[in-house]
Amino acid sequence: MSISAQQLAAQKNISWVIAEKIAQKILTGEYPPESILPGEMELGEQFGVSRTAVREAVKTLAAKGMLLPRPRIGTRVLARSSWNFLDKELLAWWLTEDNFAEVVSHFLVMRSSLEPQACFLAAINGTSEQKAQLNTLMEEMIELKRHFIRERWIEVDMAWHEHIYAMSVNPFLTSFASLFHSVYQTYFTSITQNEVVKLDLHQAIVDAIQESDGPRAQLACQTLLNTPNHTGK
Repeated sequence: MSISAQQLAAQKNISWVIAEKIAQKILTGEYPPESILPGEMELGEQFGVSRTAVREAVKTLAAKGMLLPRPRIGTRVLARSSWNFLDKELLAWWLTEDNFAEVVSHFLVMRSSLEPQACFLAAINGTSEQKAQLNTLMEEMIELKRHFIRERWIEVDMAWHEHIYAMSVNPFLTSFASLFHSVYQTYFTSITQNEVVKLDLHQAIVDAIQESDGPRAQLACQTLLNTPNHTGK
């Protein structure tokens, strides 16, 4: 890599860090909607970086719908309705401890709309090999009930749900699972204590998928999502 290429890569890394810092100020309300950001020079001094790094950071946030640069007027902070919450970086910035409850509440609404349909399609479209892999994951979940390891349960539970999305053969559903991987992981970590979570309801979904019964798989998933956590079994 040439020196100029190294410098360019470093500049991109710096601008990304500045973009995250500005985004956090927007998310916390320090820079409220419709406000005008400080100028490039002021932001550069505030963060200890060049105006070029600030300019690139603003471009990054503009692409995510958070900012609107306007010549001779300034860069305006846009309302949340303009933000692209399907952007992985924005989603990661939003998913902080302070915002966790809000993010999860929105996530669960979307999950309850999409995951039952993924189960329905998995039952209809899943191959024998995919169903065998789902069985393998289910068997490990059962084994973890006997010898519980919290970190491993979270890993297997994540893999179980993502595998069902993959079995749906729907590119939008699989993209949803990929995009919200970090949210799933944070949520599953928060609800997992010292025992398996709703093992019998997971098994009911697997049984329906194995029998290629789409409506039953969909209903079983709805039951899983609507049942309170930490009910045992």
